[in-house]
Amino acid sequence: MKYTFLVQNRHIMAILLVSAVFFVATWWLYPRIAEGVHTLPEPFEVQRLAAPAGFAAADEDSDTAFREGEAGFAAWVRIAASEQGDNEPRLDVLDVKERLEAEPDPDQSGNVHEIRGAGANVDWGLNFAIVELPMYAAVISPKPVENVTVYFDDQGWVVAYLPKGRPAAAIWKHGSAEDATADDPKANEDLEKNLLVLALNEVLKAGDINTVEHADVAYYDWANENCDAFALFSATGSGGASEPVKFVIPRTITEIQASAAVVLGEQAQGGDSITASVVVDRNTVVLANAEQLRNSAEFELDREVDEDGKPKTSLHQVVVDVSADNDATGVVMLVYDKP
Repeated sequence: MKYTFLVQNRHIMAILLVSAVFFVATWWLYPRIAEGVHTLPEPFEVQRLAAPAGFAAADEDSDTAFREGEAGFAAWVRIAASEQGDNEPRLDVLDVKERLEAEPDPDQSGNVHEIRGAGANVDWGLNFAIVELPMYAAVISPKPVENVTVYFDDQGWVVAYLPKGRPAAAIWKHGSAEDATADDPKANEDLEKNLLVLALNEVLKAGDINTVEHADVAYYDWANENCDAFALFSATGSGGASEPVKFVIPRTITEIQASAAVVLGEQAQGGDSITASVVVDRNTVVLANAEQLRNSAEFELDREVDEDGKPKTSLHQVVVDVSADNDATGVVMLVYDKP
């Protein structure tokens, strides 16, 4: 009996000892981990932001007519010079413009509007064009639209951007309901098919040029020029709230722009009463419903500050909450100045 009691107590003491060590280690390590360069949810990757070198806004000293003051979050590529030399046009601007303004050809399934609708002319000249493309932002019916503006010129610059004032998270294109589960929301895959990359490829296809992938393009935010990195991560809810996704913002990050997007699933039920929301730190930051199946919005992260008014290291959590018998996926996008 005494032996059994001793063994049991040893087990209890071992558990208490391990718990105490874990608590102390967490208390001691947490600030040091959080104050590192990044502590973001895995496997979500941090993406770099970089301005296009040698590319200038429209002014008397510039060869481009890009409207820098109207651009927000953007993706860009530059087409390589042809074998005939750098003096030859890299893109037939007028032909590409006319193709983008026409209704797109149906895909193999006969669906005309899988990627975009007919573009609208914004501006053009002898060596450049700016076209607004209505991009289909989710594989649901009726399909929500997000307008992306694309600038392209005969020097090979192609820049796709959201208008200034639109949330950066609006670049996200959500796949079909079968592609995302609560355990595997597919945020990284969705980033690879984001609306800016798709819009770039619409220009390249219209110019009979090989298309690009997410890894081939560069990103920049003309609305937040001091920011040089971004991250996108998601959660999927089904018939209630999802499991929380947690992330830490180190105190070394002082400039950060947060936005979110949410989309109701294809089999939404419940009529006018259906809702889906992204909830950050128990605050609803964006809401979708029967009238607006996809929605995006900017929001402020609630961070405490020290006696000098500088933000402290902060822990946050994201939950996607959806009305019963429905599915929804939401994303949070952080655009920030990487220390």
